Amino acid sequence: MFDGDKHAARLRAEKRKADNLKKVALGLVDEISYEYSYLEDQASLLSYIAYEWHDQKFEEYRQAWVALNDEYTYNASTVLRYDDVSGDRETLNEIAEKAAELGLEPYEVYDQFDEHMQLLDDMEQADDQYSKNEDEFMNWG
Repeated sequence: MFDGDKHAARLRAEKRKADNLKKVALGLVDEISYEYSYLEDQASLLSYIAYEWHDQKFEEYRQAWVALNDEYTYNASTVLRYDDVSGDRETLNEIAEKAAELGLEPYEVYDQFDEHMQLLDDMEQADDQYSKNEDEFMNWG
């Protein structure tokens, strides 16, 4: 036979159970660490970095490494280094010495004497920096 009170009690118990499940489910939503829209933006950024950005930057890095390696390993630019031109300093000093013996200033014998000496000084400084750059590259990584 149908007992209305038992049936009502069972319905109330099932409703409480369903309400409790909803509360638990709603509580779990509060525990999600990131909002969907933020997560969507981050997923897009991660995909870009993983599939596009990396390839672009790695190729730039590879090209830069090849250029640096070619320069510092093989002197790809074929630039004169200070050691290549340092003999000019000795010659200029001899010119200055001979000019002094004649009672002349070095620029009276060689009109670009001062500029040539300054250029050698500049090259010596640049060569020092070049060597530091070379060491940095060779010892990097």
